[in-house]
Amino acid sequence: MTRLEDKIRRAIHAKADQVSSDTVPPLRLPARRRRSFSLAHGGGERMGAPAWRRWFAPAASAALVLGVIAGSVMVSRLVLGGEAPGGPGAAAPASLENAAAWVAGQVSRSAVVACDPAMCRLLRAHRVTHLDELLPTTATPVHSEVIVATAAVRRQFGSRLSVVYAPMVIASFGSGAARTDIRVTATDGPAAYRSALSQDLAARKAAGAQLLGNSKILFSATARKEIAAGRVDSRVLVAIVAMGAQQPISIVSFTDSGPGAGAGSPFRAAELVGAAGTNQSTFVQPMIALMQAQQGPYLPARASVMQLHGHAALYIEYTAPSPLGLLGPSNS
Repeated sequence: MTRLEDKIRRAIHAKADQVSSDTVPPLRLPARRRRSFSLAHGGGERMGAPAWRRWFAPAASAALVLGVIAGSVMVSRLVLGGEAPGGPGAAAPASLENAAAWVAGQVSRSAVVACDPAMCRLLRAHRVTHLDELLPTTATPVHSEVIVATAAVRRQFGSRLSVVYAPMVIASFGSGAARTDIRVTATDGPAAYRSALSQDLAARKAAGAQLLGNSKILFSATARKEIAAGRVDSRVLVAIVAMGAQQPISIVSFTDSGPGAGAGSPFRAAELVGAAGTNQSTFVQPMIALMQAQQGPYLPARASVMQLHGHAALYIEYTAPSPLGLLGPSNS
């Protein structure tokens, strides 16, 4: 018997001895009825009313003690997503919690997310369901679209993680040993992924150049630089074209590439308003309806009204990771 088991046993007996059987009303059960119970219900078997009255009171107190202990463990696991790196009872590092919250809010619900067991538990608490749990025996993490690269995952896969399996960082939280990166999996290998990323960047630059020449679409100085550099997600570019075909629009900014994202991670969100002279209060709702009518990858995760300098504006956002190849190869 371990020290913890002995401590629990002594606590149960001490608590049970304080309870008189007279304080518990008898529960009448049919004679000769035998029923098995798991340990979660006190263990052992109930043999009938006389036996019940003999052991119910101390057993109830014992169950109370065990319930408090089990409840503490359960709360710890729910909050920490399993044992924290610091050991039992230690608080989960902020980088883990922030990474889990970001995945839950930004990554596509249909995407499979690879994670170590502790992070998987934390992601489940955030209602992320499509998970690929990376056990110590897992040979490769490429059966997923996104990898949550905690310290445990980096130790398990070493330099292969960034060189072979997942070269692109789309978000990062914390620093040093506590750093947690969200990486895109190179399912077909790093060479194929870098080639597809290069082609997609070229196509985004070409599409951006065409948009910059469209008289119905205006850009702020910062937004103009970002779209010329190909830093805007293909889905956002298509959305801008669709809205610009309806009426003149003005792009205020591009956002949401993810904190600590690599240079190749494009902006997946945009803030925009109607062009000068447009009634902004009547501009937003028709554009939201237009966005919500889109299908497949062009349906944004969010299309909503926001306040910008005291006026209504439109905010659209797409999920991570950004798909490659939607615009086709560039002809430039």
